[in-house]
Amino acid sequence: MSNMSIQIQPAASGFIIYKRENNITFFLGLIALKKFQTRNKGLYDIPKGRLDGRETPLQAAYRECWEEAQLKPKNIVAGPYKHSRLCVWVAESDEDPTITPNPETGELEHLGYRWVTSEEMISHCLDYLKPFVVWADEEICKLH
Repeated sequence: MSNMSIQIQPAASGFIIYKRENNITFFLGLIALKKFQTRNKGLYDIPKGRLDGRETPLQAAYRECWEEAQLKPKNIVAGPYKHSRLCVWVAESDEDPTITPNPETGELEHLGYRWVTSEEMISHCLDYLKPFVVWADEEICKLH
């Protein structure tokens, strides 16, 4: 037996997007489809998705952010943070997203969006995203 650890490639990756206004941090909360709200006991999602082909996790995060919110994250301030099979980065944006249908399926993946405080995002994000949002909030607090 070898002691060598095997690096597991994450299955999905994405961005936690934030902006600052009047010294307050706001997170981008994508409003999840009802079936995901019910299944994952929450309201807000982040732009994320599965890796395609030979993409790196960061390449997939950028692609998913563009596909789901029409945003090109600027100024990555933290990450990657890996938990289970998901990997995320924290990035700042000063633009509002545009929710468009998935380019492959033609279906909407989110019902809309809201800019919400960190407390609201932590309380109301999809359950499995809570560790990521708590981490992101801590990282942003270190900066501001």
